[in-house]
Amino acid sequence: MLEAKIRQANEADFKAINDIIVEWLKWNIERAKTFFDVLRDRDHLVLVAEVEGHIIGVLHLLFYRDILHGGINTHVLLLYVREEYRGKQIGKKLLDEAIKQAAKRGVIEMHVDTNYEDAAKFYRKYGFKDNGITLELALKNNE
Repeated sequence: MLEAKIRQANEADFKAINDIIVEWLKWNIERAKTFFDVLRDRDHLVLVAEVEGHIIGVLHLLFYRDILHGGINTHVLLLYVREEYRGKQIGKKLLDEAIKQAAKRGVIEMHVDTNYEDAAKFYRKYGFKDNGITLELALKNNE
């Protein structure tokens, strides 16, 4: 099994994380300010998977107070592993650490949504259940 170190992202990781996002979405937009704001915000957690000093995966969690459940929930906003490292348990390691960090904060539920069937299979295998429909309304064009 590939030895990947999972750690919290820092400001020096911005370029590598941005490159991963651009690789995935093909959106080369300005995200630096948001990235640095997120790193300073306790309601967010960004984790990276690193192999031999290179970031190969990223996970972004948003923690939020949920009046329905009467506590804190979290949402996986981003989980991406570079294609050449898939199938090597990197995504699982990132998600394991995210769940560990969420449990430390007393999170009630973790949510995720995806447009990709392979990702949905990954989450279902992990134990996530299909629960509703996610709809989106774009208020600003990101392309």
